[in-house]
Amino acid sequence: MTKPHKLGPVGCLALAYSGLVLALGIFSIVVLLTVQDPILLSGVALMYLTFPLGWVIWQAWDLLPIELTNPIVLVLLLMGAGWFQAWAVSRLVRQLARRNG
Repeated sequence: MTKPHKLGPVGCLALAYSGLVLALGIFSIVVLLTVQDPILLSGVALMYLTFPLGWVIWQAWDLLPIELTNPIVLVLLLMGAGWFQAWAVSRLVRQLARRNG
């Protein structure tokens, strides 16, 4: 069993970022499911929030055939990219802190 990590400032920042990605993703999904013709500015905001992976996913999404594109899947992919980025940055900073101290 691993020892629990102390939540430092980077961990708090990663947690806040993950919460923001989650809130914006849930809002985008609710808009997609409830509004007749959604103009999904929250999806664009989610893409910018999850930059650079979100931008790559957004650009690759245009290459898929129309039959395979579901906006809810796009929002879930963007949320996953944001969570991955938060995890990767917190891991990287933790490794650098161990190496220096």
